[in-house]
Amino acid sequence: AGQCAFTTIYPGWYQGRATHIHVDVLVNGQRVKSTQMAFPEDVSAQVYAQGVYAPKGQNTTTNARDNVFSDGTSTEMATVTGSAATGYTAAL
Repeated sequence: AGQCAFTTIYPGWYQGRATHIHVDVLVNGQRVKSTQMAFPEDVSAQVYAQGVYAPKGQNTTTNARDNVFSDGTSTEMATVTGSAATGYTAAL
């Protein structure tokens, strides 16, 4: 039906990239689309200030400075609801 759902932890980050998840769409075993899901920086900041994320600190690369998202995130930005205490739901 053109939809999927999955459960994951909140993604971590690495130097030079904004917070993201890679997404591939397969049809009959063939990749027809590769993209990435971006996350709102305010949500990432809340997550990275807590628990196991806190020792690494905040992501130093913003969406605007990311080499993939620098052209904009209008079609790749997740809509995130919830909280660090209760869990998040992201939709794209």
